[in-house]
Amino acid sequence: MYIESAQNSRVRAWSQLKSKKGRTRQGLFLVEGRRLIDELFRSAYEVDALLWNVASDELPDELRGHPKAAGKVFELSPSAFDQVSDTTTPQGVIAVAKVPTEDTANLASHAILLDGLQDPGNVGTLLRSAEAFDFATVCCGTNTVDPFSPKVVRATMGGMFRLQLCTDDSLPFVRKWRHQHPDGRVIVTAADADEVCYQTDLTRPTLVVIGNEAFGIREDVRDAADQTVSIPMSAETESLNAAVAGSVLIYEAYRQRSLRGN
Repeated sequence: MYIESAQNSRVRAWSQLKSKKGRTRQGLFLVEGRRLIDELFRSAYEVDALLWNVASDELPDELRGHPKAAGKVFELSPSAFDQVSDTTTPQGVIAVAKVPTEDTANLASHAILLDGLQDPGNVGTLLRSAEAFDFATVCCGTNTVDPFSPKVVRATMGGMFRLQLCTDDSLPFVRKWRHQHPDGRVIVTAADADEVCYQTDLTRPTLVVIGNEAFGIREDVRDAADQTVSIPMSAETESLNAAVAGSVLIYEAYRQRSLRGN
């Protein structure tokens, strides 16, 4: 189907997916760019539409002919496509995907809780790290940016499609995870902690909590943790970026589990 007008009802609905309100109302989100769409098509996520800017390069056969795109390809005029796109240099193709139904009945033994993270780049980086280091569940907790926002989706480089993603208030999620992993521990970081991360047994079930970029983890969530650990740094370094600190900690857990064959 070809759509010329940027005021078309479908185009207006798709453009609203750039806002959290629109995504929540429609249960859909945008995946922009060839590489990300390739990752989307290889995942279990459902595709609602595939949008192609007719002024760009021809839509590759492997996208147009993919089973997930069957009967769902829309050809858009440049003005209509620009209305939907969230990037400054669009690649000419956008997928509209369905937000997966959340199922927290089986939370991974190694999981991450993002408590109040506001920077989409940090959230995207942590989702990539979670996928790389086998932390299969990530919860975007209280006041954390929506993981399905276009900026976060781009920052994950496709890693998000292979994770169990959920959104919940931070403390209820801690309780759910603890109920499923009663032998596990909830870990937070602090520069003044007595125990450093590589001295802590992270092979057992572990929930790593990563806090807000400026203010850290909220006090009530910190109080709910079982252990506080530090990441050793040179004396001249005051602190680490939230995404870096979280990635270092979950890598340490991955390293320990690899050594023990877990």
